[in-house]
Amino acid sequence: MKITNLDQIADSETNEISDCGDARIYLSLILLFLVAFATSCKEPYLPPKDLNTTTNYLVVDGILKLGADSTYISLSRTRGFYDSLPSVPELNAVVNVVGQFGETMPLYQLGNGLYASANLFLNQNEAYTLQISTTDGKQYQSDSLIARYCPPIDNVSWKQDSTSAESKQGVTIYVTTHDPSNNTRYYRWEYAETWQYRSAYFSDLLYDDNSNSLIVRDSSEMVYDCWRFHPSTDLQLASSSKLSSDFIFENPLVFIPVGDQRLGVEYSVLVKQYALSEDAYNYWQNLKKNTELTGSIFDPQPSQSVGNLHCISDPSLPVLGYISASEVQEMRLFISSRAINTWNYSNLTGCAPQLSTVPGPDSLYVFFHQQGYVPTTINGFPPRVFMAYNSCVDCTLQGGTNMKPSFWP
Repeated sequence: MKITNLDQIADSETNEISDCGDARIYLSLILLFLVAFATSCKEPYLPPKDLNTTTNYLVVDGILKLGADSTYISLSRTRGFYDSLPSVPELNAVVNVVGQFGETMPLYQLGNGLYASANLFLNQNEAYTLQISTTDGKQYQSDSLIARYCPPIDNVSWKQDSTSAESKQGVTIYVTTHDPSNNTRYYRWEYAETWQYRSAYFSDLLYDDNSNSLIVRDSSEMVYDCWRFHPSTDLQLASSSKLSSDFIFENPLVFIPVGDQRLGVEYSVLVKQYALSEDAYNYWQNLKKNTELTGSIFDPQPSQSVGNLHCISDPSLPVLGYISASEVQEMRLFISSRAINTWNYSNLTGCAPQLSTVPGPDSLYVFFHQQGYVPTTINGFPPRVFMAYNSCVDCTLQGGTNMKPSFWP
């Protein structure tokens, strides 16, 4: 809608103001080198530079999922310990899940080393293997996998701590679950965070360079409210093996420090729960301990964990990763900023106050073409155009999208 004068802008303003998914994908794990540690040493260990040699081992990451949930398997190649470059995706592999009675279920390449199936519908009474053929002629296969039952999540809850030292203040999200049959014992969780945030200033106007005029944004061009999505990148594990009952109470999953943007407007977390075998739990627990030294499961690791995958065409060739098969249980939690006490978050940080002017055609060109301002709104009488820099107006510039998720309230 083209605006030809300021009165038309003022009239239009009251009529034109109006207002993804579970893309949960792990990045591939990287090279796990065997390093001897002296247990009495209290100084940080820095491996020698010659550990930077790239050995090009295959890394496999993922969980075969029962039921209608999608299965994703990530394939990549190892890199050197000191290499800061991303791991190399394994492309054009042939990936299949094969049942003990010979049925074959293919996973299709999505790109960037990711292979997926919309659903596998595995049978809990049948054994399966993951089979991989790579373009270099190598054949890989997992140990026999039994699809495990996973009990439902009892609760996903949160608590705010505002009494500790400032560095520890924030909101912690917890998960609670139990298995009445006492058969699960070993658990792993993944989560996906989505949060709504807002730009510093609302804008319902655009500058049209071709006509040197102001136009009203349509609904798809509104950039005040945005949403960001972030999958978990840490390992969340718990075990009840040392308890008399199979009960996990308020296992902490996510910590959001005070003032964080995630709780500035509205926040949601989708928690997915898997059942593990004891061997799988021990593998991931060992990897988790290593990350306490290096910082992330995607950083180079100081010791090698033995997984359940093998190169059957060359048994001497290591394969990194651990594949499990499990039923998936999930639960979503919403937290509104209105429920939080004194959060100290501001979307105005770094943004100067809006400027106002009553521009004629020449002024429009100077402010919005030459100086890079964005018109925000019209107020006052006589009408005045308010404006700010685009970085304080367009929320998509902070990495989110202005497309509201389908599950958002």
